[in-house]
Amino acid sequence: MLINLLLKGLFIGFIVSLPIGPMGVLIIQRTANANFKSGFFTGVGVALSDIVWATLAGFSVSFIISYIRTYQSYVQIFGGIVLIILGLTIFFSHPANDIEKYKRKGTKGFQSLISALLIALSNPTIALTYIAIFAGTNTTFSIDNPFGYVSFICGFFLGALGWWTALTITINHFRHHLNLRVLWWFNKISGSLIILIVVVSTIVILVKGNPTI
Repeated sequence: MLINLLLKGLFIGFIVSLPIGPMGVLIIQRTANANFKSGFFTGVGVALSDIVWATLAGFSVSFIISYIRTYQSYVQIFGGIVLIILGLTIFFSHPANDIEKYKRKGTKGFQSLISALLIALSNPTIALTYIAIFAGTNTTFSIDNPFGYVSFICGFFLGALGWWTALTITINHFRHHLNLRVLWWFNKISGSLIILIVVVSTIVILVKGNPTI
């Protein structure tokens, strides 16, 4: 059971980190303009913030799961709207603005970690996205099962950090060949993918009906 929760957390943590949003741009920018260490510790900070939002989302789901069962369609519509807004925001964002915004942030390891953590924690709407995801995957936390919570969160953290590390290694390898146009396409593609996932999920639900929570 604990292994299953660990693997489930690993998968969800990796998947939810894939879109190149503002924090992804920050990691890319710090890696491209500084070094691997700066990008890696920025990724650690983002992954730690994900633990906070995942914890809040998981325990929130456990308290409101009966309401979610009753109003499942409305929850899915709300979750879809949140994800579409997120996709559109990323799609229309310009990396130059993000780079300028975070340009003066630290490039030291610990400083990169703390600044990324604070920036990521400043966006509580992430918790709403996690609530929708956890509800759809029947993921709940309970104070009566602390080991289950720890197993899932450890997997979630490792999954998120695994993606940020892979991204950092890739960008560091090609960092001398990157330009703003490449980053611009990163935003276009990731924003489009988020919207596409919502559209495909909606079509599946319309065809097959709502999954049971």
